[in-house]
Amino acid sequence: MTGQALGKVLLAGLPLLAVSALVAWQAGQLPLKGRVIVPDAEPSSCEAPLKFKVAFPDGPAPLQAISTEPQRHTFMGNSWLTADICRPGTLRVVGEGQVAGGAAPQLRVALNSKVIWVGKFSEKREVLIPVPAAGHLTLGYFNDFYRSEYRNAALEQLKLIAAGCDTFEMDVPPDAGGTWNAQNRSVGWLFAPSLTLKPCAAGMLHFRASGRTAGGKSATLEFSQGGKVLGKVLLSEAAQPLSLAIGSGPLHIRILDPYFKELGDRNLTLQEIHFSPVK
Repeated sequence: MTGQALGKVLLAGLPLLAVSALVAWQAGQLPLKGRVIVPDAEPSSCEAPLKFKVAFPDGPAPLQAISTEPQRHTFMGNSWLTADICRPGTLRVVGEGQVAGGAAPQLRVALNSKVIWVGKFSEKREVLIPVPAAGHLTLGYFNDFYRSEYRNAALEQLKLIAAGCDTFEMDVPPDAGGTWNAQNRSVGWLFAPSLTLKPCAAGMLHFRASGRTAGGKSATLEFSQGGKVLGKVLLSEAAQPLSLAIGSGPLHIRILDPYFKELGDRNLTLQEIHFSPVK
């Protein structure tokens, strides 16, 4: 699974406590606000050959230029390519799409916010699109779709009560598919690699645990320390308050029965993008 695809999974199902920290994983599920085509703009610069830049809805980062030649781009989430052209011409696009959710990915081409071409890519195809004037050219992909079924686990409001201290560190490996929110002392994750909690001393760990049901059941968490299993908990979607007596060594927390099934992922790959101005 790619990082972007994993990001779709994470944002689609993790509890709210984890979502804010996972926005950087992807831009595909962010809803478009207002117009789906960028506002009218006069060409500020005209490159030869034309170079497109990538933009995302609600994206705070500056536009990212496509560096490949010939230019190509895979839309894995709602986003668009943009460039300024100084003359009319022909836009050549070779694209291939992944059909999911009963629909094919759709490309919308606009000049100065006016849509000049709309087409679907259920298989590989080449299209030649007349561009009638100079202006701000946009290639937009706005019907992204992703669905998956999976179990997850979440621990909230972790609190350690120990003699002389109450602090701990939480290590969440990248391949666990989750994140630690230090401010809220909460963590959510999806996959089998163990989380490691390092307490300042032996004591009592208090928390609330919950998990999403998939494949007919919820996940079971295992807590172990020093090679010894301290306990197992079958999660439910309703958070349950729990307490666990732990020693001073690292506490390992893992999902015993992770489950993931992809149900659909609609993407659009533009294998070649080339603009030929009139001579």
